[in-house]
Amino acid sequence: MRIKKTGLLFAAILLLLPLTGCWDRRELNDRLFDLGSGIDSLDDGKILLIGQFMIPLESKGTGAGEKKSYFIETGTGKTLPESIFDLQVKLSRNITRGHRRNIYFGEDTAKAGISDIMDSITRDPDSRLKTDIWVVKGKNALDFMQMSYPLEKMPVIATSKIRENIGKQIGNSLLEFLIESNAEGSGPTLPAIDIQYDPKLKKNTFSIYGRAILNHKQQLVGYFDAMESAYRLWVVKETNRMPITVPMSSNRKETFSVEIQQTRCKVHTEVEGDRVEIDVKLNGNATIQESNTTLELRNNENLRKYEEKLNSHIEKAMLSMIQKAQKQFHIDVFHFGRAISRQHPREWKDLSSRWEQEFTDAQITVHSRVKIKRIGLQGPPPYIQ
Repeated sequence: MRIKKTGLLFAAILLLLPLTGCWDRRELNDRLFDLGSGIDSLDDGKILLIGQFMIPLESKGTGAGEKKSYFIETGTGKTLPESIFDLQVKLSRNITRGHRRNIYFGEDTAKAGISDIMDSITRDPDSRLKTDIWVVKGKNALDFMQMSYPLEKMPVIATSKIRENIGKQIGNSLLEFLIESNAEGSGPTLPAIDIQYDPKLKKNTFSIYGRAILNHKQQLVGYFDAMESAYRLWVVKETNRMPITVPMSSNRKETFSVEIQQTRCKVHTEVEGDRVEIDVKLNGNATIQESNTTLELRNNENLRKYEEKLNSHIEKAMLSMIQKAQKQFHIDVFHFGRAISRQHPREWKDLSSRWEQEFTDAQITVHSRVKIKRIGLQGPPPYIQ
């Protein structure tokens, strides 16, 4: 019995050993938390690294007139590790990137290619796989990093929260970017930020522009705007709702707006010799949110007119967006290559090596079958008796 008690006591002592405190001897007072980084290319070929760091004492304060809870510092070098070292020698605390939320690339840096920089980021054990990657449209990352934002103590956090509020929570992170970059027959994309000067407010403001399109060398080749990006999400099944405004006449004075829910997409492919055909079939249920026409929506014939206009508008807009990727970017960002590999595995072995050209030449059709399920609480607009 005594031996059994001694064994239990010894086991308890062993369990207490991992609970002795900070095993790496790095106290919080010696750390500096990097919540956002920016990367720009300089004229001399060096890399400019911008860090937005939390000021521990100031970050606890609230209320009007409080001081900034962050500061910005930069480092330069021929490579990203050299830039990190140059940044570290200016700081009295050790940089900790385990809490970093966002990394921003300037447009010139993205055009030149980010593959070498991404290699360094992914090898860094402190890099979070959930870190969001962004491209600053038409500007440098430093231009964005220096902007303030009134609703967040750390401005770099605002972009991620904006994307969450508009219903897109995936497709940004480092992990997802790596998956897209290594997927056969698919091109990577990144969310893009647009900085604009507001003459009324007399200051720069930023918004989510859309999507930055990169080629297989991870070089920026162009952008999808916000609406084009939303249509792309429908194709790749990464959204379940779509707001759309449809003109009823050529002069665009009469319009109606809907929100499409339960969006669905099926891609059917055919491969015959050198000809590739891709048929995109879209479905969903729509709710009328606004109607600026004189039509009575409780009339079934008028409702069918709305559905015809809606589906025709969707087909034209979707096809225009896909053809932009085909003819302008020459990059498949819709996972069409994956669909062919599943549906025609033998043919894909031959197509995969030249898919970029085959995608450019592919015959693509779009068919939309969206049904209007709800018209709201009234038939005609309130100003029509």
